[in-house]
Amino acid sequence: ERTATVAQKYGLTARETEVFTLWATGHGAKSIEEKLVLSSATVRPHIRHIYEKLDVHSRAELIELLEGTQVQ
Repeated sequence: ERTATVAQKYGLTARETEVFTLWATGHGAKSIEEKLVLSSATVRPHIRHIYEKLDVHSRAELIELLEGTQVQ
């Protein structure tokens, strides 16, 4: 639920939201590739765009952002 709130707040696309949800819950790029049937050439740019949109530089910062988000 927090990931959906953050995704909406920061204007993530539907696919970015899917990647973001998996990434934020500890899945690695390879796992995301397999679950969403995407290539690494697709997953890595999605992760980079997510970091840019959320203005974070690491998974730790991403988790801090999620933990600080109020769910409505």
